[in-house]
Amino acid sequence: MTSPYPVIAPVVEGHGEEKALQGLLHRLVPHLREGAYAHIHSAHRLPRDQMLKPEPLAKSLTIVTARQPRPTAVLVLLDADDDCAVNLATQVRDLARKSHAHVPLTAVVAVREFEAWFLAGARGLAGHMGLPHDLTPPPNPESIRGAKEWLSRRMPTSSTYQPSAHQPSFVQHFDLDAARHTAPSFDKLCREVLRFLD
Repeated sequence: MTSPYPVIAPVVEGHGEEKALQGLLHRLVPHLREGAYAHIHSAHRLPRDQMLKPEPLAKSLTIVTARQPRPTAVLVLLDADDDCAVNLATQVRDLARKSHAHVPLTAVVAVREFEAWFLAGARGLAGHMGLPHDLTPPPNPESIRGAKEWLSRRMPTSSTYQPSAHQPSFVQHFDLDAARHTAPSFDKLCREVLRFLD
């Protein structure tokens, strides 16, 4: 089955991104290119330690590329934590080429963690799910180790940030333009999505 539209198959490491990335991409595609549409498959989760091994990665790529409509691109998303984002992305792409060289694939690595993008676009989250109405982003959001904790400290005392509960909602509200401007790894995601649309 061939789709007349781009078809993106995401592979993620975390439970939160498993729920959230599809929604983020549905929002991001028309934001980046007015009137654009892409079919976004639900994300396939592969824990980070497995993502960096040839056999589990190859098995996951076989699964996602067999979905219908057939993907025109695969997007692998993971967190850098304390590692170099560029090196991690290269490692994933090199592993993928060994088994699926025919598959258009990119790896995007969020510097520190996925939540750094929420910090970069924090003004869009102001007043949302108990966050303060005057919420402002920190300087250099991708330099913060502990973005989840940063969000938790700004929530009501009875609440803490939970990725699987908050990410699907936060991806619909954070400021995409601000995040792209101040979080280079989010800009990388945007550039790769635009490339898929082409």
